[in-house]
This record gives sequence, C-alpha cells and structure tokens, in this order.
Amino acid sequence: MMMHPGWSNGWGLWGMWLAMVAFWLVPLLLVAGIFWLFLGRDRHRGDRGSEPAVFDENRRALAVLKERYARGEISREEFERIKDDIMKS
Repeated sequence: MMMHPGWSNGWGLWGMWLAMVAFWLVPLLLVAGIFWLFLGRDRHRGDRGSEPAVFDENRRALAVLKERYARGEISREEFERIKDDIMKS
C-alpha cells in the first residue's frame, strides 16, 4: 500500500496547516492588539480629560455659592435656583 510521504508520521499535514494558520493569524492579532491599545488609550484619555475638569468647576462653583449663602449675600430661593443651574451643567 502506497502512502503519501507527508502522512507517514501523522503530523506532516497538520504541522504545515498549523504553521500556515500561525503565519497569518499571529501577525494579524499583533496588529489588531496594537491598534486596540493605542485607540483605547486615546479614547480613555479624552474621557478623563474633559469630565474631571467640569466636575472640578462645578465643585468650586458650589463652594463659592455656599459661602455667599452663608454670608447672607443671596436668599434661599436664589441659592436653590443657582445650585440647580450648576448641577445641570
């Protein structure tokens, strides 16, 4: 019975098939991982860059508002109206 030379040890064709898949899959996954890493950093950097600044401004504005109310410069109604405006922004 004549057999194909690559079938003699059982890993000939499978080894070549796995090598071919690895040859194309590994570089593709590396490139995709690099893109994901850089795009993920930029996306998160943008999120972190804008929200804390707004949060800090709102916190400072509320602190000033509370001080003005404590000194009696504004009424309770004005305090509530301005506080609502600050919280909406």
